Amino acid sequence: MADLYGMDPARIERLRSPERLEYFDPAKIWDALDPDPSVTLIDIGSGVGFVTLPSARRYPQATAVGCDILEGMVALLKDAASEEGLGNVDVRHMEPGVVPLDADSADIVVMAQVHHELDAPAPLLADCARILRPGGTIAIVDWKDEDNGKSPAAGRRVPPNRIRAELTDAGFRDIQSHEIYTFHTFLSATLPA
Repeated sequence: MADLYGMDPARIERLRSPERLEYFDPAKIWDALDPDPSVTLIDIGSGVGFVTLPSARRYPQATAVGCDILEGMVALLKDAASEEGLGNVDVRHMEPGVVPLDADSADIVVMAQVHHELDAPAPLLADCARILRPGGTIAIVDWKDEDNGKSPAAGRRVPPNRIRAELTDAGFRDIQSHEIYTFHTFLSATLPA
């Protein structure tokens, strides 16, 4: 059993709650991006594996790498992947702004409900560009910048135009908006091939 390192058990239960699927189903990311089944995908801010685990289940030939800055979350995700027998899950502890992977090692990077937590997104986006192969895709899913009953308070939300500018500054191109979530903005972008 993972040591929770003082993490709030109620928060962990919220992160694992199946009710989240009602407004944020990770399968919609894959429906929109339609990746190759043997993809190497990186889930930044993976937490308890809300995106990592279903991705590994959906694509058994894929490698799903969950990365988080909280050691307790890393331990919980490792335990969950082990309990499910998911041999295609790799879990890494990361430092803020630094993804512990080799350059050109990923096909897709997902940041789900992470962007609004970043004090300085530029270093992390630059490192995501570093780990992606040429032509690789980044997917950012974060709360809409509106009062809708789910999004955090104003000041903790990130307008889509700002995310677009940050992606452009990090070298990403072909930025697309996917209007598939009620409470979330979903942007994808690619690195030049």
